[in-house]
Amino acid sequence: MTRTTEMNEIVEERYQFCIWLYRIKKETDKRNKLKREQGEENLVYVDIFAKPCHIKKLFGGFLSTPLYTEMATLEGHTDGVDCLILHENKLYSASGDTTIRIWNTETYEEIATLEGHSSFVNCLTLHDNKLYSGSSDKTIRIWNTETYEEIATLRGHTNTVWCLTHHENKLFSGSWDNTIRIWNTETHELISTLRGHTRCIYCLTHDGNKLYSGSGDGTIHIWNTDTYEQISNFKGYTGSVYCLTLHENKLYYGGMCDTIRVWNTETYKLIANLDGHTNSVNCLTIHENKLVSGGWDNTIRIWNASHTERQRKKRKKEILISKLDGHTNSVNCLTHFKNKLYSGSDDNTIRVWRI
Repeated sequence: MTRTTEMNEIVEERYQFCIWLYRIKKETDKRNKLKREQGEENLVYVDIFAKPCHIKKLFGGFLSTPLYTEMATLEGHTDGVDCLILHENKLYSASGDTTIRIWNTETYEEIATLEGHSSFVNCLTLHDNKLYSGSSDKTIRIWNTETYEEIATLRGHTNTVWCLTHHENKLFSGSWDNTIRIWNTETHELISTLRGHTRCIYCLTHDGNKLYSGSGDGTIHIWNTDTYEQISNFKGYTGSVYCLTLHENKLYYGGMCDTIRVWNTETYKLIANLDGHTNSVNCLTIHENKLVSGGWDNTIRIWNASHTERQRKKRKKEILISKLDGHTNSVNCLTHFKNKLYSGSDDNTIRVWRI
């Protein structure tokens, strides 16, 4: 079942109606005044009977949903939503209810449900026309994105598969067995196993031939994706590192601490701390020059990612752009496309926001 938030519908309708009346009257007066000054007698009035296409052309920017407003809520999962990814006009969601659901991003209707895992589905990634899902049942399953049929199952991890990413023809998986495994996406064979972390690997991201891994041991390791050697590692938190994202030459990460930390990817030095969440930070994504974070405090926060360190020190309040409230439990995952942000939560819902 999919529902649009009733309160937002009412607010949006009233907002649009008032703007129509105000802008139509203002535009009419402006045009008529100009024509009178030019000596024209044939005045053209823009009134409430104007064609919808004309109204949209004139006032479209004023009639759109305001920034950082909830647009819809997608309901269907019976447990927390732990991962979201987008492909074309489809949103894929993974949940603790052991299923993967597929939604139309235009109509918000559910298209299909993928069943096969026997425990929580924690992570997803896409490569070509294949969807990869990692689960607490210790397996990675591969699905055809056109037929929704299961293609293969990858076995090798000895504990929960918590995170996935891909680079070229390689799939990288992180697990509670403290290892990262590398798989060939064509043959589905295990290529190599990376060892170095002493606790669960919660998150993976990559930039070119560098793979970044965050762990429950509080460290971030950097690996060469060609040689599989460890390039460097540094201490992130005293607690777990839950999420990583890259933007320009900056690495952003969040974890058990309520602070988001920013590191320079060339010097591996700490640039800044972003304070605002009141509990653990679970997920991060970059939209244009904005950093979006979700946390255990049930909120989503939007930050300016383009500030220099000097600007951060002088104008701390301007770093945090907005705070989105709506979820009633932990925000676990985020993804975006164009002007829409999608968030998944332990309240079992997916919410859609205009950003």
